[in-house]
Amino acid sequence: MAALAVLGAQQLDPLGRRRARGTDAPSGWSEDPEFQFSITIERPAEEIFRVWRAPETLPRILAFLAEIRPCGEGRSEWRTDGPLGQSHRWVMQITEERPGELIRASAVGSGALVSEYEVRFRAASGGRGTVATLRVRFDPPGGMLGDVAARMFDRVVPKELASKALHLFKSLVLTGEIPTTDRQPAARRDTR
Repeated sequence: MAALAVLGAQQLDPLGRRRARGTDAPSGWSEDPEFQFSITIERPAEEIFRVWRAPETLPRILAFLAEIRPCGEGRSEWRTDGPLGQSHRWVMQITEERPGELIRASAVGSGALVSEYEVRFRAASGGRGTVATLRVRFDPPGGMLGDVAARMFDRVVPKELASKALHLFKSLVLTGEIPTTDRQPAARRDTR
């Protein structure tokens, strides 16, 4: 812990942290840890958009990350348990959507673990369906130490989160179900 503090103090002075939190990037996204993953789904973009936008979809495909409760009108309440019994709660609001093309949502207020997400849909080459790309801005808890830890792990964990979410989404779109080992006597306990 002390080594992380020293490393953090060397790499991220308060002025540098404010600069890193700015949104100077041309896309409007800041330098906060973010992840992106794409997957091809053998369905038209309009169908995939409708499935993503359905109120029951996010609570199912992101159950391993947070408990999500749809509130209507593009809003949802997110809750996740952190280390040492801490709980994080925040509200996400859809800020932009273009049917069959894009859904973008941002956290309302502060304290969000996931501060922004965007999912884009575009036609795959050769008429093979649709490429879905999930891009999420992750705001790690712990201030400067959280930022340093996220950079030390080179965003490996967030990349895996994006991959898992889109693979579960693909299964839901193609089969109407998400694979699980629940209620199987020989299965290991599911940690979702």
